[in-house]
Amino acid sequence: MVRIDSSEYGYIIIDGKKYPHDVYILPSGKVEEREHSHTFSKEQVEHVLKEKPDVVIIGKGTSGMASLSDDAKELLEKSKVEVIKDWTPKIRERFNESAKKKRVTAIIHTTC
Repeated sequence: MVRIDSSEYGYIIIDGKKYPHDVYILPSGKVEEREHSHTFSKEQVEHVLKEKPDVVIIGKGTSGMASLSDDAKELLEKSKVEVIKDWTPKIRERFNESAKKKRVTAIIHTTC
């Protein structure tokens, strides 16, 4: 099981490894670089939904400024998965607890 250790402006630490960029965390435990953007796109949501998660966690940045595009919101609503959106520093506990019991994926913005 993958764990988020901490995050600060510009990076996140996952299982002891520092990622100095935005990331996807997939239910398989794989961590991938996400193209830096202040908007989560439909294509990014499609990417994480491919692994059939129970929960999608959106880390909106250190001050919560990043947002979902309208078509990304619509896709998540249609998918019927649980969605948790919060400032990136606040998602750590929810991600770690959810990942103990469910298939969890995350799209995480590490700045703003």
